[in-house]
Amino acid sequence: MKKMVTTRVSEEIGRNVHTINTSPYTFEDFKDYNIEIDGSTEGGFFLTIFFQNEKMIPSTRFNSYDDAHHHARMVIDKDRVTRMNS
Repeated sequence: MKKMVTTRVSEEIGRNVHTINTSPYTFEDFKDYNIEIDGSTEGGFFLTIFFQNEKMIPSTRFNSYDDAHHHARMVIDKDRVTRMNS
């Protein structure tokens, strides 16, 4: 019983010591990708995505910032999976 408690306490202490930043990683944290979402004077938002300073997709217009942000996440997630599998 004592060994089980000691193991459990050590595990929890180790977990707390090693986890300084507990916030999740998102697609915005990847250094090689750059997302630009710019507002339009006629309404809407234009999304441009770069990978290592090269344009990945043509600039695309969206009705809302959230739509543009969601599309950026989908494009980057798909690109990352493709790059990891090749």
